[in-house]
Amino acid sequence: MTQLADQWARLLSWCDANAPVTAAGLNAPADLRIVRYAESATGRTWTPELREWFALHNGSDQGNVFPQVLPGHRPMTVAELVVDWRSLVGIWAETTTALEEIEGRQLMADPAGTTAFTYLPSFIPIAADNTRCRLVVDTRDGDAAGCVVGFASDDVVDEGTMRWPSIGAMLHDVADSLETSNPCKGWVPVVEGGELYWDFP
Repeated sequence: MTQLADQWARLLSWCDANAPVTAAGLNAPADLRIVRYAESATGRTWTPELREWFALHNGSDQGNVFPQVLPGHRPMTVAELVVDWRSLVGIWAETTTALEEIEGRQLMADPAGTTAFTYLPSFIPIAADNTRCRLVVDTRDGDAAGCVVGFASDDVVDEGTMRWPSIGAMLHDVADSLETSNPCKGWVPVVEGGELYWDFP
């Protein structure tokens, strides 16, 4: 197995044993054709890891169980990703243009992982909480290409503490947290009624 698949298996195994309601709320892997369509729709070249992410599952449907397999976040479906990406790019377009005029440079040309203070087309959403926060994969070029960044649609935008160098690294931290009950980026796992929740003390 790849690192990503191995870490996902750890996480899913823990949920099967300790939070079966959460595990049952996850969809089966996404159809490859749907993943290819989504990649094309975003106009970005996805990292192999991002494609593999959806080969492991297809998120969870809105309105059903809110499976917080990630700290405070529910994994998104491929279809939801496309709709959300289009919406966020549109909402933040004027801000992006204004920042580029002020900075005198193209923010999309900055290396991956560089704080943008706006939502860039290079940000591919993979998970959402129940407010306006997302976990996104930064597909800009550079050594940090494929890093995971927390994005909040407010003054914090993409400069928060929810950052990992890759999806695999994120899953490793989450699985470690589940297995040890230690915090993950400040979030503490809690199980109630077979569902996994995350508290932020």
